[in-house]
Amino acid sequence: MEALLICFNDDSWPVRDAACVACGNFVLCFPDESRSSMPALYPLFYNNLQDNIPSVRQGAALALANVAQVYGQESYEEIINKVKEGIEGLKNQPETTEKYGNMDKGPATYSVVKKLRDNDMELHTDKQMYSCGSLAPKMMKGSRGGGCMDHKFRKPPEPWELADGCVHLIAELSHNQELHTTVSDLLPLLAKAASLHHYNHHVNFLETVCKQLPNIAKSLGKRYFKPHLEEFFDCIFYSITCDNALTASAASQCLNQLSAFLGPSILRGRVEQFNPRYLELLKANQFIAPL
Repeated sequence: MEALLICFNDDSWPVRDAACVACGNFVLCFPDESRSSMPALYPLFYNNLQDNIPSVRQGAALALANVAQVYGQESYEEIINKVKEGIEGLKNQPETTEKYGNMDKGPATYSVVKKLRDNDMELHTDKQMYSCGSLAPKMMKGSRGGGCMDHKFRKPPEPWELADGCVHLIAELSHNQELHTTVSDLLPLLAKAASLHHYNHHVNFLETVCKQLPNIAKSLGKRYFKPHLEEFFDCIFYSITCDNALTASAASQCLNQLSAFLGPSILRGRVEQFNPRYLELLKANQFIAPL
């Protein structure tokens, strides 16, 4: 555990991601031995839950679900409060993200840094060049690194990234039968968050919601999920018509999976009752997206 905690604070996000998942598995296998480390682990899990890298957020959600599984009631309030905080905090997301002013030196978020810095001419003019993956920039004494492995910059987490991580966490917690009622009660909060379109990255958040919604439905079962089905229709049909191809595809697959889960006639009836104008989109989707 001491070694994992050291790795959890590594500069490299792949190392932190692997350490996070490993810590979750360690807690699952050795809950008694790990209990004393939880005050140190919770903040680290939450940092990864709002990381700039999507796969890191997913790993944190899986690790926290393992914590909830082994510690039961003593961990539920801590974790559920974080989920509520993350989902409700989405309303504080700025409309646009400052591209460069918020950059800070810290743990690695390479892909985000690369995206934001690719077009900065000052950083890419008259500089030493290295092959992709070269260790030389990191091994140079007194250097902060460079090239494509310059990974000691951190873009501060945004509210939508924490909310996105919380969607993954809700999906993971839905596998826990003791939390079915609690997760079901979180769905109206999630649907409300999915209705917010005031910020640039809302399509990324909606993509995650559409991907995870069928998983949540299957884990909770019809008893807990069906009462909240209509609450997600607006965000699903908004997503299927948006210009972002990944989000539209996720919404298309979401509809098909919900149709298979609930039954085509049931889904069609609920859609027609909610908003008849959505029926044409539902019918069209049956011919463009495989199950």
